[in-house]
This record gives sequence, C-alpha cells and structure tokens, in this order.
Amino acid sequence: MANPISDIKRMEIPAEDIERKNLDELIKTVSENKESCIKGIDLLSAMNESGMLDAVNALIKHRKEATKNVVQELNKPQYSATLENLVELFLLLGEINVNEVSNMTDKINHGLKEAMEVPPSNQEKMNYIGMVKALKDPEINKSITMILSFLKGMGKEL
Repeated sequence: MANPISDIKRMEIPAEDIERKNLDELIKTVSENKESCIKGIDLLSAMNESGMLDAVNALIKHRKEATKNVVQELNKPQYSATLENLVELFLLLGEINVNEVSNMTDKINHGLKEAMEVPPSNQEKMNYIGMVKALKDPEINKSITMILSFLKGMGKEL
C-alpha cells in the first residue's frame, strides 16, 4: 500500500509575477475602455476645478453626520406639508399620460405663437357676426370643439 500524503507544498507565485499580471490586466481594461476613461478623467477634472470634488469627498467622508443633519432639518414642522405634497406629486406624475400632455402642450404653444404674430393694429374688436363667421373656419371650429370637450370631461363626476 502507498503511504498517505502528509506534506503538501503549495506553489508560491512570486510577487513580481502577480504585479505584472495585474498590470497587464489593468492596461488591457484601460485600452478597451479608453473613451470612458478619458470622459471620467475630464469629469473629475471639471469637478476639481469647480470645487465640487472636494465637496463630494467631504460629504462621503462625513456621510453619517450629513445624513443626520438633513433628516433633522426635514423633520421640522415647516417641511412636513412639503414632503407630504411631494409624495402626492410623484403619485400624480405616475398617472399622467405624458404623450397626451405633450401633444396638448405643442398645440397650446403653436396657438400662442400664432396669436403673437398678429400685429396689434389687426386686433380689432370682434362682434357677434364676426364670431359666427369665425366658427365656419375648420381650425377654429376644431379648437372650440376640443375646448368644449375638455370642459365637459372636466365637469363629469368620477
């Protein structure tokens, strides 16, 4: 029978080989991510020039104290209503259909632009007959119909 193995000799890798392997891996990673590294350095440089890097560094080092101060400040009675409204605002934003609001905003902006292009000398007083004639214009009729539909929808019970 064979003798049991009682002495295990581990292969020791020299420190220089480990450093060389790590350096080669780092050079490869930097080379593969050259653009990101340059942008990161530019960002750090800009933050340093503006003094933000020191501020962020101090904030990170003293994060417990900073968090404690912020929480103490937000705990004051004058901020409680604001914080409650903030939560409601975020919930409301989740319910808004952004595409429809964007479409309506574009139409409002276009209408304002058209209104501002009319010179003050052409802004004559409108009489009833002029208003009835204006209703025959398809764009005006469409706008009035849209406004009336909006008002009707706003007045309905939910």
